[in-house]
Amino acid sequence: MYTRHICVKANERIAEISPENTELAKMLGEFADVCEADGKKAVTLERKKGSEYFMAGSYCGFACLSDGTLLEILPPVKGGAANARRVLGAEFCKRCGYKFDPSVFGEGMNFMEYVISVFAGETTKIIKSGVLSAYASREENLTSVQGTILFSENIRRNLVHRERVYVRHDVFTPDRAENRIIKAAAAKFVKLTASSHSSHQLMEALSYLDEVRVPFNITAEFSKCVNTRNTKKYSTILSICRMLFDKDAGTAFSGKYISCAQFYKMNPPKPEHKHSGKGRK
Repeated sequence: MYTRHICVKANERIAEISPENTELAKMLGEFADVCEADGKKAVTLERKKGSEYFMAGSYCGFACLSDGTLLEILPPVKGGAANARRVLGAEFCKRCGYKFDPSVFGEGMNFMEYVISVFAGETTKIIKSGVLSAYASREENLTSVQGTILFSENIRRNLVHRERVYVRHDVFTPDRAENRIIKAAAAKFVKLTASSHSSHQLMEALSYLDEVRVPFNITAEFSKCVNTRNTKKYSTILSICRMLFDKDAGTAFSGKYISCAQFYKMNPPKPEHKHSGKGRK
């Protein structure tokens, strides 16, 4: 859960380097180096007239630092922070295929909490409608024959324990790529949210997915996902997870001190055309 919230707009100053914020400066400095190496300057270190400070770049989104600081960078639009969050929320929904409702951005709703709430809500829908399962091959030492006996392994393991038999058999399990990805995202988000509602939904999801393994390589799991009529209900949730985990999606950001981050390259707002007031001849 985040304990401090820093909110700025794109291309605004985030914080100066000073003796009072050495820990924050260390974390932002490492993140700025990662952003520069990736060619995606969400945060940059600037030097001017003997002072050093961190600036928000043109990317908009959020980063939750390991000390509990939530950095939120909003698009430079008129109408205050609430309207800027609506613009950012609409961009997020366009990317993941979710129907945007601007009314949710009331008092106390920041962009990270909005992303988590959408994820938690979509996960709850999937669980209520029934998560997909698939057959998987499993090798076990059982007390009865199920499937195929693996004789060489059975002799090695059960020379003394004759009451057991080592077999390979198929089991129908929810432990498939789509559910493993969802579990990994839920486990990450539940540690970040300050919303009791989102936290409750995520804890329920993790409990329901107890049989599902947490993936070792999340990026590799995306290649195992299949696009069929049955998996259509996973479309939005997997899009959110891809933006969160898959570096190739262009929105996932990482770093030594980054617990979670997601930023979008936002197009600058279109300039307003001023009318001269002159009529046509």
